Amino acid sequence: MIADLTANLRPAIAQAIFLAIQCVVYFGVEKFEGPPHDIYRKIDEKIPFQPAWVFIYILWFPLIFLFPVAAYFANQAVYARYLASAAANIVISTVIYLLYPTSFERPVPPDTFTGRTMKLVYSGSYKGVNCMPSMHCSMCYLVILAALICPEMAFFPRFLSILTGVLIVISTMTTKQHAFLDMATAIPVAAVCWILGARIPMGWLLNWLAGSKP
Repeated sequence: MIADLTANLRPAIAQAIFLAIQCVVYFGVEKFEGPPHDIYRKIDEKIPFQPAWVFIYILWFPLIFLFPVAAYFANQAVYARYLASAAANIVISTVIYLLYPTSFERPVPPDTFTGRTMKLVYSGSYKGVNCMPSMHCSMCYLVILAALICPEMAFFPRFLSILTGVLIVISTMTTKQHAFLDMATAIPVAAVCWILGARIPMGWLLNWLAGSKP
């Protein structure tokens, strides 16, 4: 029973480690970035600032933790491709951040519960950079792609993952955490990573998750 429990927990443990590495890389790279370029455009002025969408925005964290775990138990090939794509996404995105750091001036949130929550999210990055491409968006695109090709996953979690991913992408702009260019440039980045994900060997991880030797 203990062995079965450990085996079932391994995908969650692997994802927790993966997300910890992602956070260290994402925030650590800020220390090495130069002055950011402003990527706020006229189209962003047409997108209203809606702090209440912050509660959709923060769903990104449970989404990118829970979806890979669900994908693993539904289809390990899809899981492996998603995780490999996500790893490629981290590498490519952080290289772009180093070469071309971007930012823009965020609006002042209102003094309400949603506004204070929005301020807390803004304060998560001490320099307010790493905007383009939006990793929030690119990871959501990868979730959507993986969900679309995973018919073994039950309909409700597939639908919920896709819907949540779409809403999070919208929330990145309505919360003004990201600009339109951040969302748009995340599309080709996610596409490249998805292609790379099919070519990156992940057998070693699947062997570990299954409790067998490589």
